[in-house]
Amino acid sequence: MLNSMAIEKPTISDILQRLLQEKGIQVTELARRINLNQPTLQRIVSGVYQRPRLTSLKPIADFFGITIEQLTGAESISWLPSKSETIRRIPILSPTEANHWPNVQGESQFLRTVIDIEAGKQTYAIKMPDSSMEPLFPKNTLLIIDPDKVPKDRGYVVVKPSNYIEPIFRQLLIDGKDRYIKPLSPDFERFKMVLLDPEDTILGTLVQARLDYKD
Repeated sequence: MLNSMAIEKPTISDILQRLLQEKGIQVTELARRINLNQPTLQRIVSGVYQRPRLTSLKPIADFFGITIEQLTGAESISWLPSKSETIRRIPILSPTEANHWPNVQGESQFLRTVIDIEAGKQTYAIKMPDSSMEPLFPKNTLLIIDPDKVPKDRGYVVVKPSNYIEPIFRQLLIDGKDRYIKPLSPDFERFKMVLLDPEDTILGTLVQARLDYKD
């Protein structure tokens, strides 16, 4: 006999919080726009009111261009990221900026993307500058790096060797207390595996990699 597991239905509070985040709007602003009492809307968003009146739900649904069934979780919203996904504005840093992150001022370029795994608040993106990590990470691959994630054996990290001007992206190998880095490309075999010194700094761990394929 097979055991079935019920899928938990999202609450109005869950859906409304995600809608507010997706559209970048605050509760106070939404209440003003739909002419709904702010304390009432706040209680719906926080989950205090789990069965709001239809007169409260309709203006909310109309504002976001969805049905009441979608707002209450009876039907899905195709364009809304799932609860496990989070829309983030991630700074795209140069190697020099990555070396000083998060103490970098005036970042002008941001990646607005869906992060479907857990990532710290200081997560940033950096482009693979060369072919040293091919074929897995071709040049210009967008590397999404989390400085707060603990690096693991055979993971991938941005590291600043003390004798380098800029940080580099390498595979990390851990053997007891020793940590090594190495490129993947056969063309870089002359660099082989390098033992990290205490003065070398790991600036973050890879959590996702993305590559656009263009003609």
